[in-house]
Amino acid sequence: MQKNTSSRSGAFNPRVFLVFILFSIGASLAVAAVLNVQLVPGTAVLLNQSTGGGNGGNAKSTSSSTNIFSPAAFVDYKRFGGEPTVVVDRYPFPGSNTSTAAQCPPGQTTCFKDIAYQSAPQGFVFPRYSNFYKSDDLAQSFRVPAHIPDTSKPIGTGQGGGDSHQAVGALSHKVYYIDLALSHITMNVSSDLGETWTTDDISGTAVDLVDDRQWVEADEAYPATIAQGGNIYISAINLADPALPTLTALRSTHGAAPLSFNSDSTCTTLTYAVGANPLDPSVNDGVASPCPDPSDPILWVAGPVVADKTVRTGNATHNVYVPFVRRLSTGGQGLDCPCAWQLYIAKSTDGGNSWTRRKVADLPKTVDPANIFVQMAIDRAGNLYYTWSQAQNVTANSEGEQDIYYTFSTNGGTTWAPPINLTPEANDSAVFSWMVAGDPGQVDIVYYKSNSGINSNVQPPTTVWNVYFGQSQNALNTGPNFKSVQVSAEPNHLGQLCTNGLNCSGDRDLLDFFTVDVDHLGAAVIAYSDDHERRNTDTRDKSTRQIAGNSVFKNVSLSSLQQNWPIRDHAVSDRTGDVYDGFGVAKGSCSGMDLVGPTATTASRSGDLLTISLTLNSAPTAAKAVTCSSNTATGGRWGAEFWAAAGGVDGGTDGGNHFYVAYRDNPAETPPQAVEAGYIDSVNPTSTTLEFHPKTGVTGTLGGTCVTSPTSSPCTLTMSINLSALSITPGNGLYSITGLTTYFFGNATQAPALVRLEGGNSEQADATAALEYSGSGTP
Repeated sequence: MQKNTSSRSGAFNPRVFLVFILFSIGASLAVAAVLNVQLVPGTAVLLNQSTGGGNGGNAKSTSSSTNIFSPAAFVDYKRFGGEPTVVVDRYPFPGSNTSTAAQCPPGQTTCFKDIAYQSAPQGFVFPRYSNFYKSDDLAQSFRVPAHIPDTSKPIGTGQGGGDSHQAVGALSHKVYYIDLALSHITMNVSSDLGETWTTDDISGTAVDLVDDRQWVEADEAYPATIAQGGNIYISAINLADPALPTLTALRSTHGAAPLSFNSDSTCTTLTYAVGANPLDPSVNDGVASPCPDPSDPILWVAGPVVADKTVRTGNATHNVYVPFVRRLSTGGQGLDCPCAWQLYIAKSTDGGNSWTRRKVADLPKTVDPANIFVQMAIDRAGNLYYTWSQAQNVTANSEGEQDIYYTFSTNGGTTWAPPINLTPEANDSAVFSWMVAGDPGQVDIVYYKSNSGINSNVQPPTTVWNVYFGQSQNALNTGPNFKSVQVSAEPNHLGQLCTNGLNCSGDRDLLDFFTVDVDHLGAAVIAYSDDHERRNTDTRDKSTRQIAGNSVFKNVSLSSLQQNWPIRDHAVSDRTGDVYDGFGVAKGSCSGMDLVGPTATTASRSGDLLTISLTLNSAPTAAKAVTCSSNTATGGRWGAEFWAAAGGVDGGTDGGNHFYVAYRDNPAETPPQAVEAGYIDSVNPTSTTLEFHPKTGVTGTLGGTCVTSPTSSPCTLTMSINLSALSITPGNGLYSITGLTTYFFGNATQAPALVRLEGGNSEQADATAALEYSGSGTP
């Protein structure tokens, strides 16, 4: 169980509004007095809900306290993922707004939209920006809005791509989206709900900046600066001097206006050493310094900056915190390790002008808390929660099982509860914990957990990982008061999972963390990564959201979410008018590309035969796809993507893959019209997206009123294939079945065209929420 221990890691009823939103998507969702709710066996994932009998899962009689999650949506059907960040704009919108997208329904003086934004790093490759996605249908589906323009600057001196993170302004609803360019941090700001951006391409301190994992926080209600946009914070570790790294905090007191981080920050290259004591950093913990942790040789890793931004009586200072870890090695070299550890926070009570440090916990050399980021959450009363993953039984040669821990403070970090183990049972390592808090003591947490007690860095290929959600309504208690459920319908990873950051020599395909946030009702939205593929480097990001159970806000019901979730009788509904062209421009209910109605996507099985049915606003044709794409596409594909366990080359060594079934109409291919099935794993030249890869020899049967009565509107399009042609046996479940309409540019067997900036053969026009079809086998 050897692990490399010498690395450094890189006046309104909300339920009425939700009913309005979900009914406006074109679904006729008559809610019965009692729903027959089915969950995917062994999980808290919704399989089906109906007013009658169902099949393919275990019937559940649920109560208001049963936490249930939606089937996982593909955040993007083709783009790579890893360490996804999700934030939800859960803040109230005014009844009238200059932005059309921000308008409230007629007659409402305020409303909530719960727009979910998700991002993931793409890497230092062309076009040098990280991926950004948006959902304005309660995280049922996501799309790529207009991206930041590319740049002629060399890699490392322009835009980003290395790491991403975002925050939402509670007052302006601006999105603050930071991207790592290594030599600096790019701040991108959207004032139109994530559609377009302005970019501050030189954000940061002027010289000697080598960043490791930047994070952003927005406190637009900071009392002293609220009139000028509030305080926006960016934290990162500067490694320009690797022997004396500095935990930095850049700050704008002008709402992230261009160049304001350079003018408003007190932590700069000139002040990195102010207040430092490299021989013993703890001596100066109480000495105020411009930077959160100046020139500290034993600084190991740091988590996201977080502000106590709740407007309440007594919260005049809006304290800011950054969690970090010190490894007590002589000179920071690690030559005398295993070493003892210290968990810390940096704290500012003056809006980031100055910082002091408070110890959270001392940990012995027999454990390792650096797996990988520590993370904090703050509830509405200002109580602090601090979480990490900790390896046990550390020796000079090995590390043991990892467990999820947390602690809490009720006095602003002055004192902390003893560390609390949330996964104390044996034989299941757990990593990448992340928390979000609501009312006092109400906390959600997510983490990945395996079926093996071997350290994640050396686990065998057969180890199975899944996504877990825990919740406590008494987290200000020293007991392990969290109840956890599995929220992935199929394993999101197999085998080793490295927690050594950029120094990983093993499997780092999921990268270094995943995240959770909550909407205005206090329901969780989780962004996680999944590389359970035949080619297991093809990591995708997914989203699942809580639709039933307990809120992190007291006396708030989530019942409307489940009752109106667009799944009935193994069918998914979809709203009208949500089509976009290949470049992120809204096209309304563009003919032939809009998935509509209560049966926008259905899936049925009869033995070996799978039938996917779509309801479209009109019959699909290549000509309509060309028109809706603003005359850039050559044709289109209409179908569904899903995950299934499979054998042979179709499932690869991981025994599973993402597949698709689609009808194509594209004159650039031979034959131009056909039902096809295969994978989405053809890599584009810049290795940033995956494209349709039809399996040779696999064809299907086309049907539906779109074919038999092409003038009917709306109409159904059905595609049937034999699952055995994809090495999927009848006992295997089908998961995250997502209806798609896509544009196609050129030929599936040729090099991708220049679509957007990164290049690709296809782009999404419309997508539905996902549904599951459980089988008798185990994924």
